[in-house]
Amino acid sequence: MTLASHTKTDGAAAARYAAGLLGIATCAETTATTMAEDAGKVDVKLSFRHIALTNKLITAHAQVKAGPSYRRTSDADSITLAIDRKTLEALSGTGMPGLVIWVPPPPMDRLYWYVTDPRTPLKTPTKIPKTQYLRPSLRYDLTRLYDYASWSYRSTAQTIAPLSTQVLPKARCAYKALKLKEWSNPLVGRLQVTRLAWRHITRRSKSEARRTLSLRAVPYLKAFLGKPPDRYTCNFVGLEVNGSVTKESRYLMCWYRQALTIDGESHSLLVRIREEITYPTEWTKRPLSAGDITQVATLAAWWCKKDK
Repeated sequence: MTLASHTKTDGAAAARYAAGLLGIATCAETTATTMAEDAGKVDVKLSFRHIALTNKLITAHAQVKAGPSYRRTSDADSITLAIDRKTLEALSGTGMPGLVIWVPPPPMDRLYWYVTDPRTPLKTPTKIPKTQYLRPSLRYDLTRLYDYASWSYRSTAQTIAPLSTQVLPKARCAYKALKLKEWSNPLVGRLQVTRLAWRHITRRSKSEARRTLSLRAVPYLKAFLGKPPDRYTCNFVGLEVNGSVTKESRYLMCWYRQALTIDGESHSLLVRIREEITYPTEWTKRPLSAGDITQVATLAAWWCKKDK
């Protein structure tokens, strides 16, 4: 039986439902909030393990919004919600940014989530990509936001050697050394360096100037792959369902601002990482443990961009 759409929504029931799915998706312990926390725009607290530092426990707050009254507009790619600035301010600040969970009216098949960027001004109204709905990859997103909110480290700028006729041999040797090392990246944990990024950078469809610039940077990538970027974005690619298992693919784009000096001019280093997260297709219908969710992160590309 399909539930009919309605205009009145039980907020308490929606909060209980959202708390249950949040706990399952993030392999977290969830608790109801106190009266003081409720007054502070918090409906649910959840505690879960860091994706890389498993001994570290992360606590996050969530505010649940339910029903059609919060939907302002929508298009093919996103949903715009009328979430007031006071709610966003209460969930922002120093430390872990809070979650907003929207429970659509019936009939529905997913809950949507939104979190403020801890390093940019608040934006209203709230626009949520339609690909940003609750699933087991959320624990990776929340862990990254937790770390991102507290990063203060700035990578040391590197001066690239003058252009020579040995660019390709030197780059090939340096890239081979990168492949032999085990990398731990603050965004993804273990980072694989394979032929994937090398094939992308050296393909003939790229201009010679751009290819040469990327090759000159190879010996200096070791100074950045294990360090937090100044900024990053996570871009959803797609879901591949193979029976009982679903694989989610996305790309992380990382900016290391003013990271390189090339021929006397400042350049930013951009690094792209391919992330694949695998989890049970019917994760809402069974007990889900952290061991049921696996992740593989691979260096996909890098390039240099001249600073303005």
